[in-house]
Amino acid sequence: MKKILVVDDDEDVLLMLKTFLQLKGYEPRASRSCEEGLAIFYAFRPDVVILDVNVGTEDGRDMCRKIKEHAEYRHIPVIMVSANASGLKSYNEYGANAVLEKPFNFSKLVKLIDTAWPSDAGVN
Repeated sequence: MKKILVVDDDEDVLLMLKTFLQLKGYEPRASRSCEEGLAIFYAFRPDVVILDVNVGTEDGRDMCRKIKEHAEYRHIPVIMVSANASGLKSYNEYGANAVLEKPFNFSKLVKLIDTAWPSDAGVN
């Protein structure tokens, strides 16, 4: 089962995504802050991270950078999401693998998640 970490400060978005991902057969974990999200990340070791650009007063792009600066975690795909398209423009500077503008299409999100794994990753 693919493990997914969702980090967003909006409780409704977290609940919606967590429920949707569970129904699709993923194992989601959720956090409302980048600080807590990083702690969950290191303990949970997700296969993909869905990360909001603006997480309360924190910048999700900084969390992405912290993940990607470690060689051990660099391979883990990070999908940045934002209601503000300008926040997604520089996503590659922070190491994000893909972006999705809110409100997003769930089919598109699943496609991004499913294509985030290399075919030889061995994830079931």
